[in-house]
Amino acid sequence: MPTMSEGRNKTKQNFTSYVNQVPDENFVNDDYKPKLLSGELEAARANNVCMYITSYLKDGKVCGEKMGILLITNFRLSFVSLDMDDDQLSFQSNRFLGSSDVSLSNIDRIYQYVDKKKRIISPQVKNSSKIDKIRIVCKNFKTFTFGFQLSEIGKGKYIADALVKFAFPARHNLLFLYRFKEKYYSSPMSEAVKMYNKQSDWFQELERCNATGGWRVYSKDCRVSSSSLPMHFVVPKHLSDVDYDNISKSFRNNRSAIWVWGLKDASLVRLAELNPDVTNTTVENILLEHVRRCDPQKRQPRLLELYKILPSIQDVNLSYMKLRDLCTPDNDQQFMVQDGRFYSLLEKSYWLLYVSLCLKHSDIAAKLLREGQTVVLQEINGRDMSCVISSLVQLLLDSSFRTMRGFQNLIQKEWIILGHPFSDRLGHVSTVKSTERSPLFLLFLDCTWQLLQQFPDAFEFSDVFLTTLWDSLFVPIFDSFQFNSETERYQALHAEHVVLRPVWDWEKQFESKDLALFINPLYQTKKAHAALTVPSASSSSSSPQNPIQNHLFNARRAEDSNGQTIVNVVGKLQLSQNNEQFLEPQCCLRDIELWQQCYFRWMPHLEIKYGGMAQCDLFNRILLNNICKLRQNLDQSVLSEIANDHMDVLEQILSAMVIQSRDPDAASDASLAISSFFPFSSIVPTAQAVCSDLLIASNDINFSHDSMYETSSLND
Repeated sequence: MPTMSEGRNKTKQNFTSYVNQVPDENFVNDDYKPKLLSGELEAARANNVCMYITSYLKDGKVCGEKMGILLITNFRLSFVSLDMDDDQLSFQSNRFLGSSDVSLSNIDRIYQYVDKKKRIISPQVKNSSKIDKIRIVCKNFKTFTFGFQLSEIGKGKYIADALVKFAFPARHNLLFLYRFKEKYYSSPMSEAVKMYNKQSDWFQELERCNATGGWRVYSKDCRVSSSSLPMHFVVPKHLSDVDYDNISKSFRNNRSAIWVWGLKDASLVRLAELNPDVTNTTVENILLEHVRRCDPQKRQPRLLELYKILPSIQDVNLSYMKLRDLCTPDNDQQFMVQDGRFYSLLEKSYWLLYVSLCLKHSDIAAKLLREGQTVVLQEINGRDMSCVISSLVQLLLDSSFRTMRGFQNLIQKEWIILGHPFSDRLGHVSTVKSTERSPLFLLFLDCTWQLLQQFPDAFEFSDVFLTTLWDSLFVPIFDSFQFNSETERYQALHAEHVVLRPVWDWEKQFESKDLALFINPLYQTKKAHAALTVPSASSSSSSPQNPIQNHLFNARRAEDSNGQTIVNVVGKLQLSQNNEQFLEPQCCLRDIELWQQCYFRWMPHLEIKYGGMAQCDLFNRILLNNICKLRQNLDQSVLSEIANDHMDVLEQILSAMVIQSRDPDAASDASLAISSFFPFSSIVPTAQAVCSDLLIASNDINFSHDSMYETSSLND
């Protein structure tokens, strides 16, 4: 196992940061020159700007603001503190954005304060020349408030005008994506993700699902038109290209039956509504008959009309805005007022209800597929809610999509290639109608997070990965979530010479210690799950028990029809005949939780110091590390490679924590603790020794972690 010093060196290798660098003297003057990206231009600057933050103690004094320089470029807003010693750096280190930076694509609302009156800033409204403060609310719920009382006269308006110009582009080709021309070299990490932009990718998926008997890959150059369809997708095998094209003309966006996944003889199919001018539903019935013919058993498919049972995109957007307002209070007073009736306000947002409905109908569709019935998901344009339900169904039924690589494959297939209009739904361009905006991808990520809570050992990725993925939608350097369709991406590549770089190349954004947190320490592969499954009472005498795993999951037990005990937490896990794991989630509203890490992380009042689930996650990683050491001692060579990976991950995380505590010499007796919003908050040094006894250099097994539950902070 490498030493802590080796780990510290390891985290810094092959990582070039474009975040503003700090001078050696830790002091920034007015002539400060930021480090800019290729194609990034400084558009505006204001000195002596005050950034309002949560109050903290320094030298016995209460501080609630920082002085510094506010920079606006064509890519980001960046605040550089004059005294860098005051900076609280988050553990997660983004190569392109610092803790006090935000990409302009992430900005959702800007408010100006003039004589204590609050007014929204937009391209249609002329800004006042006497702006005292500016408040920024981001799409991922992060907020900034800047004061210009000590700046030069007119600097508030100057900054506001620059933000209006660059944060709300009127055309797609004004995004920074079109300016960033740095050459891209793919890495093995991104090359491992199946992009589904080749015919062979779809054919391999058909073969994997044993669906080649009734379905085939359809290929046509759809990129020369305004089509939202990709070049390659899967259609009924017995239909010729001409027949399929003729039928598709009757449906919105030419989206008739598109196969996306299969289970035995059953298929999961996506379908748009008939065009408004088509009043005769005979064409739809004919298409459903073609889908029936694709089933070897010739069973009638089940049509789920999603637009009748799920909220509209406008409903989802309204719910999102209510949730955002609830999680971004203007000040402490508003926070306290909302806190008294938080749950009633949350209920009125309907966000958790919509999460519950999506899980419920995904579970219904999954059970139909398990019974051998083909399911057709129909919605208005076939590009929105069908993405959510289709993706969730596959997560419930296909364990390969619960791995890191598989989950990225799923998003690439269901969302990116099949044309979810990310640009319109996320508001990348300001001229798009407000009725077209709707964060459906966030709704899907929230549903996935619910599954992760109910089945903590079934997913290889962690909640940190899901939250980071949401943030990455607003980094206009990676093209994955910037376009409405493959047609737009193709046109930008050839007409504008955009450099395409997928977001799946995480090494381009984050250090290895950040990537380590993407992995779920509780994940059990099929092989490991079969080896660690707790036996029933009848076989307990011949097979070893695994009580550590059960306590780690805080699990309940349930027996399947074969008498085999299966570990689960809230939802139910079923094993098929081929040992495939099917998930049966709890979908009632009472079982749905609020995704606090994603929605609350920018609200310091709600942060639990030295506690929360992040602390439990660290404990799980440490305990898993000890288990891996024990297995190595027992010479379980089958799991030795997995054990080494777990120990490397833990080493990277803990060594980076020592670095960010700003006391790298204290590696031998580090006194560190993390808070509930870790890794999106800073590392907190404590007087209590927390990690000193957790780095086990010898082969001894250490189960004493009482210090992780120190309670002195409860009295603060």
